[in-house]
Amino acid sequence: MIVRHQSQKILQSRFDIVWKRLNDVGEQQLVTPNGHKFTALASQRKRTLEDQDPRFIEIKQRGQEFARIYPCCWGNTTNCYGTRIGGYSDGLDAWAKGLMISKESLTLKPNDEVVHMLGKLLNSEELDYEQACTHLPKEPGVYLIYDRKQKKYIYVGKALDIQKRIRQHAQHQNRLFGFSSQPIQKGLIDKKRCADSREAQEYLSINCIVRYLVVPDEKQRKQPWKKRSLLEHYAICVIEPEYNISGEFEH
Repeated sequence: MIVRHQSQKILQSRFDIVWKRLNDVGEQQLVTPNGHKFTALASQRKRTLEDQDPRFIEIKQRGQEFARIYPCCWGNTTNCYGTRIGGYSDGLDAWAKGLMISKESLTLKPNDEVVHMLGKLLNSEELDYEQACTHLPKEPGVYLIYDRKQKKYIYVGKALDIQKRIRQHAQHQNRLFGFSSQPIQKGLIDKKRCADSREAQEYLSINCIVRYLVVPDEKQRKQPWKKRSLLEHYAICVIEPEYNISGEFEH
């Protein structure tokens, strides 16, 4: 039985914005939150003479068309023909916001597990910075800091205790003693966005959000932290956060 437009889902980008961006840049290789690679491209074809909007997004799997997402399908888990499109919509939504892996990034050819983890990280719950300081788990993992004012990610880091590390980034620092443990504050000051540590603390609180993924140690491996490091480094290569690229990497 075909279930047309089954259950709605929350997407932050509008169909017309996603379609236009695809039309401008051409076919893109993306990934769903579950790590499934797919190709998306903007297309146009009227289904009927009465059809007022001929635009649709073509989804391909392994070079073959798998589904079409029409304007009326956007924000639903299935399209007009009952094909499941929820994961592809999530991937397109994240890509349109600048949060998802692009075609160029996939040429790095990391293993599938790292791609999958980055997809989960990019689509994880977002917390306001102050909320993150008290609600993040005290567990090892990788985190992203997004600046809503600049509309981009500014930092990627890893930590044995994510909550503790996020709180450290916001601690007051005397400039005389340097900013070795607060690279974000240093970046904000160096880029003239803040005058000192206190302004940087306030900037983080007002403008920044945090996403995270818990990545436990793998005790059976010789390097139990390796998966965490691979994800951090791949995320830095893909996202190019300003204060990682311009400053020192966190270790």
